[in-house]
Amino acid sequence: MNHRQTAKHPDRLRRRLTSRLVLALAIATGATAAVGAGASASHRPHASTKVVTATMAYEIAHAGQLKTNAFCGTKPITLGILDGLGVNAWSQYSMAAVRSEAAKCKNVKQVVEIADGNLQTAISQINSMVSQGVNAMTVIPDFGAAELPAIEAATRAGVKVVPWAANPGGKPGVDYVSYVDWVPAYSGRLFAHWMVNALHGKGNVIVLGGPAGNPVSASMLAGVVDVLKSHPGIRILTGTKNWAVTNWDPATAQQVTASLLAKYPTINGIFSDYGTDGLSALHAFQAANRKLPDLAVADANGLGCLWKQNKNTKNAFALATVSTRNWLGRVAARKAIAAAEGIKDTEPSLYDLTFYENSLAGMTPHCAPKQPAAAYLSDSIAPSVLAKWGKP
Repeated sequence: MNHRQTAKHPDRLRRRLTSRLVLALAIATGATAAVGAGASASHRPHASTKVVTATMAYEIAHAGQLKTNAFCGTKPITLGILDGLGVNAWSQYSMAAVRSEAAKCKNVKQVVEIADGNLQTAISQINSMVSQGVNAMTVIPDFGAAELPAIEAATRAGVKVVPWAANPGGKPGVDYVSYVDWVPAYSGRLFAHWMVNALHGKGNVIVLGGPAGNPVSASMLAGVVDVLKSHPGIRILTGTKNWAVTNWDPATAQQVTASLLAKYPTINGIFSDYGTDGLSALHAFQAANRKLPDLAVADANGLGCLWKQNKNTKNAFALATVSTRNWLGRVAARKAIAAAEGIKDTEPSLYDLTFYENSLAGMTPHCAPKQPAAAYLSDSIAPSVLAKWGKP
């Protein structure tokens, strides 16, 4: 897969990625070039299908947008789209990314299912899509390995399955086509190094995450712990094995944070893998009349706006984000459809995300006042696209 940089050198990684954009610009206009970081020369678009692909650097910088529909092929197929959660703004942006990309293909019919956070429903919906005769499928397996048997069964039935955004385990290329996602452990390490700098190596922090046991929060926490074990001056109040469970629900995140504030007199920093949870946590600090903490998190419009409102006050806080990465749904859709069409897609599958915003390094947080607080600007999904495609 893609070459990995260590999180100790984020600026070096940014320079290296940026240097590849010159090559990527040629790709965007239809030229053929080798794919992203660490790819071998053999990993090139298949000449007969004229697939336009891009380096990892290009896709990160352009939120996975490619000016091509070569992945569509010509055979009429049905794409199943399943979200295991489907109850929050993140899920709506993810749905919009997948559905709007698939809509480029006039030969592709869409079937959409939402599991509403229920494992048995998710498994039943995967099985139902197979029974309906879908040819390809994108799945957000929020329950991780518990969904793998159903995914494997779909693959054995000939369905081209691309899980994304939550790791189901298994083996890419065998149990499913490929797994598309950020690398949360990488971002956890990136966040932790940033927090050490923000707190000057001393302070109390909390970690907010999704449902208990989910692979995304577990991986991010592992990355944070890996770095902070060398910085004993920073204490993780929520522990090194588990996180404060929010179920990625903003109301729950605010309640959980309020409970932690009542328990701990000093909280200096927050880690979170969901930007809207991070924003709700800050609202809990405000309600408790507590100094806003430094925050390392996935992006959300409201975070940038709150940072801007407080930057010249006694309540100023430092903010670092990576992309909320819903745009990876575009990549997942392309890979699933291309596989069903017999077209080779050589885009990277796993992405080491660099900072999207970093108030300590001159990367000013973004604020779009006319968009909702739960808008994820890094995805480059227009409000009109979200309204049309961000639902079943």
